Amino acid sequence: MDQHNLSRLLDTIIDELLTRRKALLQGRNKVMRVVISGDDLTTLPATLDCLTALTHHGYFLLLTFSCSASRSALQTACLESLTQRGIEALCDNRAPDDSDENDWGLYLPALSTNSLSKIALGISDNLVCRWTFYALARNKQVTVTLNAECRHDSTARYTPALRARLANYAAMLAEYGCTVIGQHAPVSKDKRLVTLSDVRQHPSCDAIHIGRKTLVTPAARDEIRARGMSIIQRTEE
Repeated sequence: MDQHNLSRLLDTIIDELLTRRKALLQGRNKVMRVVISGDDLTTLPATLDCLTALTHHGYFLLLTFSCSASRSALQTACLESLTQRGIEALCDNRAPDDSDENDWGLYLPALSTNSLSKIALGISDNLVCRWTFYALARNKQVTVTLNAECRHDSTARYTPALRARLANYAAMLAEYGCTVIGQHAPVSKDKRLVTLSDVRQHPSCDAIHIGRKTLVTPAARDEIRARGMSIIQRTEE
């Protein structure tokens, strides 16, 4: 096959894949792009439980695997497990572009330490980071589940100082507007202003406890209403 015919064949295959992707997404009101990173198979059971919960809430899953995940056994194991659970999903490992017109959110399960650090520092040299910054720039909801090494209660091999640095990086993601699960803490009784980034550190349907003199920004109140959360005002100061 000469180069011209090979190029035409590749164009045809790409067109067919895009057509199939568009057909699968057509009519889907709730799409969740899930970007899975790393190569740690021990994180898969928790990730599968989260993906199953998303489908039960009506989300169609658009799965993107990082280079490390797709080169390891993680991608194959994840797709096979979803099939066994009867969950429909589309694997789409491309980089972000402006062809996405659907109303979608972004979920990063068991975010690797490498990607957490890079996102916090504004580095965009891998697929996970590029999708994160793409979503944040378009005001998409970004939800992050931390891996065991990054959580504040971690007993991983890292030193306390390094775990503290990773916890700081997780807090930076919350400042960017991400919802970080596994890291949030109750609003301090001394805090006098609750912002949108504060609210996004709490899971949906959570209750936020504030003091009598604490102010809540309008954007934070909108987020609280949209996510079915509540505000509980403490009577003691």
